[in-house]
Amino acid sequence: MAVGAGGAFRAKRKLEETMDRYLPEQVADRATTSARNLSRTVRAAATEGRDAMRATEAELRGQVDQKTFTGIRPEPQPVSTPAAGPRRLPRTSRPNSDQPGSRRRARR
Repeated sequence: MAVGAGGAFRAKRKLEETMDRYLPEQVADRATTSARNLSRTVRAAATEGRDAMRATEAELRGQVDQKTFTGIRPEPQPVSTPAAGPRRLPRTSRPNSDQPGSRRRARR
């Protein structure tokens, strides 16, 4: 009999706690607390993101500065020219049909 009374007492207490948790005042308090925590979390995430962005930007700017030449530019060296003369033979106007392999190619 003591087990039944103890179980009933525990069930009643659990039911009252659950009912108290869902009273309008309690729900409003929990919602307010959650909103405050969410705003803190969002602010912290935004701050962390800005810090990471600044660190990445500084790193990238450092890499650009290393690759960018900032000294005095040397005088350009003259480009050597190859020996005068045509680079390839001039084309004939029409292929000679007497030679092997002189078929006309199709245009693409």
